[in-house]
Amino acid sequence: MKKFIYLMAMVCTLGFFTACSSDDDNEEKEFVRNEKIEGTWKVQEDSTTHQATGSVVLKWEGSDDAVIEGVPVKDAISMASMRLNSQLRSVLQDVTFNEKGQISATYKEEADDKDWKVANDYATYQVVNENMITLFLNTAKITEDIDDAQEKAMITSMLDQFKTGIPVHVSYPATNKVYFYVDKDFVAPIIAMLYAQVNKIPTTGMDKEDLAQFMILKTVVNQLPAIMEKTTKFEAGLELIK
Repeated sequence: MKKFIYLMAMVCTLGFFTACSSDDDNEEKEFVRNEKIEGTWKVQEDSTTHQATGSVVLKWEGSDDAVIEGVPVKDAISMASMRLNSQLRSVLQDVTFNEKGQISATYKEEADDKDWKVANDYATYQVVNENMITLFLNTAKITEDIDDAQEKAMITSMLDQFKTGIPVHVSYPATNKVYFYVDKDFVAPIIAMLYAQVNKIPTTGMDKEDLAQFMILKTVVNQLPAIMEKTTKFEAGLELIK
């Protein structure tokens, strides 16, 4: 019942922004569409190696002396892009934007899973203009399968920071391509939040493997605020193809 109430509240909240006509307050205004992004968009695949080669896009510009774990940031960004693109195609097949603001995706939970699944109701979007959408996350849906109460509370708290929506830029590199991305203005506050959160997480009870992975993550996150100060441009997103 609580889940149902939450979903209804979210629908009503979204409706507040898309309703109300200037001519008639009782007349519902239609969802603002951007037909350029509607439809099913696929993860790019290299025709020779059959590996994802371009869907994950990370762009960074900044001071040459910016380093992470001793590696120049520009090199680390390039390596991260290659690694993410080599893995993405095995877990994400496509993303669909419908004309009503719903988003769905075809995915696998693990790369070696046999069957693809369809994810519905995890996110919706509103069109701001041709080059911007606002993405709304369904926190209840995203966290419903998390059994650990502490982990669930932490993730819920982080996602609640985006209740008013995530500003996502949209561009069109080619007639059959669309590029969705967030920029430095959006990422910088998230990094500050991650920095604060990661240093509050207790390590008591973590097994040896989890502790080792967490300490690597913590080390990287603790370097990010300084890197952002030396960053002049940053973009992170997906370039998808029809």
